[in-house]
Amino acid sequence: MRSAERRVLVALVTAGLLASGPSLAVDRPPVVIGCEGVAEFIAGWLVAGEPLTRLVVKGAVTSLVSEADHAHTTLCEPHGPRVVCIEQSAAGLAVGDAVTLEGMVGHADAAGIVLDPCGAILRK
Repeated sequence: MRSAERRVLVALVTAGLLASGPSLAVDRPPVVIGCEGVAEFIAGWLVAGEPLTRLVVKGAVTSLVSEADHAHTTLCEPHGPRVVCIEQSAAGLAVGDAVTLEGMVGHADAAGIVLDPCGAILRK
């Protein structure tokens, strides 16, 4: 299968998932946790296998990596599993800033959670 065909197939499958009904994350309120709740969330998420979960995490930025077309904002390390937010830009954020991340769980394992897509909001 060529790359263009694969992209079309992924788009069609995604569209079908998004049109499938009220069980989607966008129809439910997000799960809201702090860094202390990340390990418990991961354990439950891995057991339930919920494919589309919207998550809000409040904490302090522990690292920032900016690349040409995206940025990784990380919370909750070194004390436990980390939360990595993949977003378009982390402009205006610095390590230590109190932020709220909101996004879709793209991956979770014992090391942490990847939210993709995601956005970070600086809390004042």
